[in-house]
Amino acid sequence: MTVAAIQAKVVGLPAEERAKLIDLLWDSLSVPEVKSREAAWAAESERRIDAFEAGSLKARDAAAVFSDVRTDLRK
Repeated sequence: MTVAAIQAKVVGLPAEERAKLIDLLWDSLSVPEVKSREAAWAAESERRIDAFEAGSLKARDAAAVFSDVRTDLRK
């Protein structure tokens, strides 16, 4: 089964079931993978905070962000 096929099935699940799936997938990652991803996200979030505070990154309305994410997920 392809990732696209799995994605097509997953998006139809109730929110509670999707949350359980997130936990299952996250827990399946090895400790080094998790630490690497967490470190990368921490560095990225710090970069974004610094850019926002410096005025080079503008804030966006959450509704617009979520709308964009939903549109991207449908692709």
